Amino acid sequence: MSVRLRTQTYGRSPYACPFRAHVIRLIILSFLSLFSWNFSLKAATAPNKLPAIIKLDEAAVSHQELDTAVAKPGTLFRHINSISHVTLDPTRLIHIHPAGRGKVLAVMVSPGERVKKGEALLRYQNYTLHEAHIQETQLRAAITAARAACINARESLKRGKALLGQATSFGELLHRQEVLAQAEATLRTRQGELELLEYRFTSEFNSATETSLKDGKQADLQGEVSTLISPVDGIIRDIHSSMAGDLTPITEALTIADLSTLWIVSNIPPAQAVHIASGNKQVTQTPVGPLTSSIDIVDDVANPLTGLVRVISHIQNKQNALLPGMVLEATLAESGPVTGIIVPSEALQHIENQKIIFVQTDATHYHPLPVNVALDNGLEAVLQSGLKGGERVVSRGSFMLVSIVGLGKTNGE
Repeated sequence: MSVRLRTQTYGRSPYACPFRAHVIRLIILSFLSLFSWNFSLKAATAPNKLPAIIKLDEAAVSHQELDTAVAKPGTLFRHINSISHVTLDPTRLIHIHPAGRGKVLAVMVSPGERVKKGEALLRYQNYTLHEAHIQETQLRAAITAARAACINARESLKRGKALLGQATSFGELLHRQEVLAQAEATLRTRQGELELLEYRFTSEFNSATETSLKDGKQADLQGEVSTLISPVDGIIRDIHSSMAGDLTPITEALTIADLSTLWIVSNIPPAQAVHIASGNKQVTQTPVGPLTSSIDIVDDVANPLTGLVRVISHIQNKQNALLPGMVLEATLAESGPVTGIIVPSEALQHIENQKIIFVQTDATHYHPLPVNVALDNGLEAVLQSGLKGGERVVSRGSFMLVSIVGLGKTNGE
């Protein structure tokens, strides 16, 4: 009788069995978890709604210092990021040779030292210059003698013409004419030699890399001292002479690197190099900010050691902020253009996986607008939909408007 009663009791209440009750609880909890996950997924994938207008008072606009820019139609190029290095421009590496032969008296600079244009580098006793001064003295004496010979020949010819047919024959007159012509030719020859020597004084012994003058006058030691000077603002790269060393015109005394023009060299894979062409734009990040230049050389073949193609861009180092050997980040524009509406890159913001910009409708009202970005090179971006040319967008300070949108979503507005 008691057994029957237990069976009936179990049949009346399924929870009376501990095992069945545990299984039922697990099923209920699993169902609730699945329902909760589906509800969260739907909530997460629900479309984001942006406020139609964000309104700021004039004080907030002034305090946040919002900058705006006008969107305009234009074209940008896709780019390749590269690690580049600065090298010397081989055409601006100056090898200084003396104009004459002599002995080094003083070296006034050291390797690595910066020099200014016209600064003294090396002083030497110029034997060739001394010989040229002696030759100048000899030529001036020869010219004086040639002038005297011309005067005598001219007077002799004049007397011969006066006495022709009396004391002077016609043959003698022709001879005197030939003597005068010869004397005049000798005078012109000596004058030409002197002009050539004076040209050497002004252009060879006094040039962009050398001077024999001191304070505008001939130097001491009987005009034998010459000074090698820097023709440009640059840096001493090498010195090949020393005190009491011998110099000749074929001797390279110093080497100066002109840093006003440098090369930015990038090495990129051949698959990327096919999209790069001479004339494309290059932006290099330097210590003084972005530097824009044009690509000048793209090698036709890859380096057999590295398998990379060399790309060269000439830059003007006006502030002397770059030195050979520096490693910089560069952006090389590809040849394929992308056309659309151009805005500053800092105008683009992200709100929950959407790229948006803020369009200024008036001085205190801003409209968040989703856009489709076709290309962003870090400075400017090309939009292919969502914005029209001529509209004014917020550039610097747009992140503050993003914060306002996020705050409104948190408060449920």
